Amino acid sequence: MKKQITTIVSIILIIIIALFALINFESVDVNFGFTSVRIPLVLLILFSLLVGALIIFLLSSILNVKKNRQFRELESQSQQKQDELVKQIETLQTNLKSLETRLKNSYGKQEIGTKDQQITNLEAEIKKLSDELSQK
Repeated sequence: MKKQITTIVSIILIIIIALFALINFESVDVNFGFTSVRIPLVLLILFSLLVGALIIFLLSSILNVKKNRQFRELESQSQQKQDELVKQIETLQTNLKSLETRLKNSYGKQEIGTKDQQITNLEAEIKKLSDELSQK
């Protein structure tokens, strides 16, 4: 919709400029400082319009190039940060696996220690019961 409105306004402005140029057919003197030229006012108006349009086009092109360069730089920085974050995630996942392994080993050692204690207690109880049977 915005593009359609811009097109319609542009067409209206072109028609107004064309009508203004057609109304002014007389010739005028144009002084360039080192020489003077007599040309129809219509050509002078159209030439001035063309030069103005070229200047606006060049300025907007320069701004677009700068914006595109900034966008590419920001995109590159964003990609670098994403790569850094991926590396950090991989490091954290490796550390997590290492900690899980250590926890499993620690838990296994605790179980072995508990079972050893139970065996020692059972051996002591067996010895106690054996002593009681020997006494009877």
